[in-house]
Amino acid sequence: MDAFLSGLSSTLQSLGGSGILPLGLIIIALIFRMKLGDAIRAALTGAVGMVGMNLVTDMLVAKMTPATQAMVARLGWNLDIVDTGWALIAYAWGAPAAGILILMGIALNLVLLITNFTKTLMIDFWNYWSFLACGGLIYGATGSVIWSCIGTAIYMIITWKWSDYVAPRFQEDSGMEACTWPTGAIIAPAMIGIPVIKLCQKIPGIRSVKADPETMQEKLGIIGETMVVGAIIGFVIGVLAGFDLVNIFLLGINMAAVMILLPRMIQIMMEGLLPIAGAAQEFCEQRLKGRQIWIGIDASTLMGNPCNMTSIMIMTPIVTIMSIIPGNRMLAVASLVAIPWFIIPLAYYAKNNILHTCIAAFVVFSVYFWCATALAAAHTNLAVLEGVLKNSDVLTSCLSEGGNPITWVIYKILDIFGKTIV
Repeated sequence: MDAFLSGLSSTLQSLGGSGILPLGLIIIALIFRMKLGDAIRAALTGAVGMVGMNLVTDMLVAKMTPATQAMVARLGWNLDIVDTGWALIAYAWGAPAAGILILMGIALNLVLLITNFTKTLMIDFWNYWSFLACGGLIYGATGSVIWSCIGTAIYMIITWKWSDYVAPRFQEDSGMEACTWPTGAIIAPAMIGIPVIKLCQKIPGIRSVKADPETMQEKLGIIGETMVVGAIIGFVIGVLAGFDLVNIFLLGINMAAVMILLPRMIQIMMEGLLPIAGAAQEFCEQRLKGRQIWIGIDASTLMGNPCNMTSIMIMTPIVTIMSIIPGNRMLAVASLVAIPWFIIPLAYYAKNNILHTCIAAFVVFSVYFWCATALAAAHTNLAVLEGVLKNSDVLTSCLSEGGNPITWVIYKILDIFGKTIV
């Protein structure tokens, strides 16, 4: 059994999101009685969109990270926790309980569906890594597989319930009916950011600022166009990084390209996902007495919103500067790759107001910095237990799941009751 679970974890990790998505979509499409040809076409279309989207996102990260690192080098900051970024993905899949947690998650999701606790059917198997990261960190903190499983189950239940809560707004604004986005990577930021946005919408002065992309374009003309905004942000970051004129110009052009290409790729992905979501709805209406089941998909499908992309580019250098906030000990460098997923759930509730989105993002990132610092010992011990690090002399951590406040709350409760070892 251990060999099977280990092999399952290894296979899922090697496939990645682009490999798991078409397989998961075909299986779900056939379960919901789509014709084989239609199922294959829809699954491949969705996968092609995801590959294209990942290529554009990789370009964004590849161009922005050196610029931000250069900016940090010029400022001369020195913090003692090493940011390992998405290395936590490998730690999560390699954790001792990873295989058990995957099977537990699938079973728990089905139980919650049957009992009508949630409408979310989690088919985004790649993003189970966010749940595994919680389990891995709890294991690193306690050394216990049992507490790892209990903590992960709590994390899953919270995430799936909240995904039901935010899904209608995302569905309406994105046009993706019968879909939901059930990963902790966007749910925890939503839990923090939505109240901040609602507060911004009530504060005199701030609430009346019209900062949506359409208004900006109307008032600023060509300067307010999404593509031009991307170029300007790229130019500014290049200047702050101390680049020469050629590299400043190239960074601006690449950021403009991201603003145009990303929505196109997401549109292709939607062409594949929507027929399957429609088949799921029809299946439920005919066989489950009208019960709704929403298909859980990758949050990247929400990224194409112009407010999202503008806010992502604005916040990328700001997040690095935020490393000096009181109470944080980690310099954000490798974690910059995860910034888009923090922003994704905010723009829709901010009604595409870039100012409100960035204010909420500032609060979200502050919380994540503090949690990443608090969880650094667990993060480091997990790496030591897996043999990635030889010792814990140097603390490591990351934003994204390494600073997830849901995981931190679970960790803190266990710590209060004396169940932690670090």
